Amino acid sequence: MPTRDPISDILDVTQAGPDRFTGSAGARNHLGSVFGGRLLAQALLSGMKTVEALPASSFHAYFLAAGRTDRLIDYQVVRLRDSRRFANRQITACQDGQAIFTMMAEFHAPEEGFVHQNAPMPAVPPPELVAPIQHFVRERVAELEQAVTHNFAAALAIEMRPIAPEKYFLARPTEAARSFWFRQSDAAAVEDSRLQQCLLAFASDYWLAGAAAIPHFLPTNSGEFLITSMDHAMWFHRPARCEDWMLHDTSSPSAGNGLGLTTGRIFDRDGRLIASTAQECLMRRIRA
Repeated sequence: MPTRDPISDILDVTQAGPDRFTGSAGARNHLGSVFGGRLLAQALLSGMKTVEALPASSFHAYFLAAGRTDRLIDYQVVRLRDSRRFANRQITACQDGQAIFTMMAEFHAPEEGFVHQNAPMPAVPPPELVAPIQHFVRERVAELEQAVTHNFAAALAIEMRPIAPEKYFLARPTEAARSFWFRQSDAAAVEDSRLQQCLLAFASDYWLAGAAAIPHFLPTNSGEFLITSMDHAMWFHRPARCEDWMLHDTSSPSAGNGLGLTTGRIFDRDGRLIASTAQECLMRRIRA
C-alpha cells in the first residue's frame, strides 16, 4: 500500500465537529513522541479552518505533554475575536482527553503600512555549495556519535543543509548559534499561501531549541542528555514558498535554571526576512 507524500501527511487535518478537528500523529521525534512541528502546523491549520481568508500573522504555543504517535490528535478551536481585519483563535490539542499542546494564533488581513527590515542576512554560501546533512553524516560516520548518525543519516521531512556542521557535530563551539538552509520540495504542489504558512511552521521547529545546548553538551540528541521544547513562537513577516530554499539563522542569548532560549530569523534567498522564531527548551544531563 503506497504511503502518502510528506506534505499531505503533515496537513492531514479533518473536521470532526463544530470547531473540532482531527489530525494524524505521524512519525516520532528523537524522544519517541509526536514531533512538535506537526503540532504547530496542524493546530495552525485547525485555526485557519475557522477563519475565512485571513493569513496568519503570529502564534504563541506551549508543549504541555508528550504526544503519542499511535493516537489521533484532537484539536479544539475557541473563537476569541473576529473583526474586519483581525481574528484570534485558541487551539488546544488533546489525546485521550488530556491536553498535550495549546496555541494562541492571530490572523490579520494585509494592509498598506510602514515597511523596514533591520535584520541583515548572514553571509553564507548558497545552498548549492552546502552539502545535505545526510552527506556530511555518511562521510564522517567514523568520527560522529552514534546518536547523530541514527538521527541524520536517513531522509528527513525537510531538506537540510547546515552551514559548517563540523563546528557543532565534531567540536563543542563557544557560540550558541547555527544556521542552515532548508526547503520542502513537495510544497510546490501546494497553491494555498495559508497552507504554505502551516508548512513553514512545521519546518521552523527543526534545530531551533538545540542552539541553546551546543556550547554545553554534544550531541544534543544523545541518550545522556535531555532536551525538549517547552514553547514556540513565530511571527510571519512576508509570504514565502516552502519549496524554495530558505535560511534559518538561530542563536541562543541565554541559558540558565535548566532552561535555554533560542531565537531565529528565516530569510529567503534574496535576503528578505520571512519570519522570526523563538523557543525555550528544557535541558538536563541524564545521570546514570
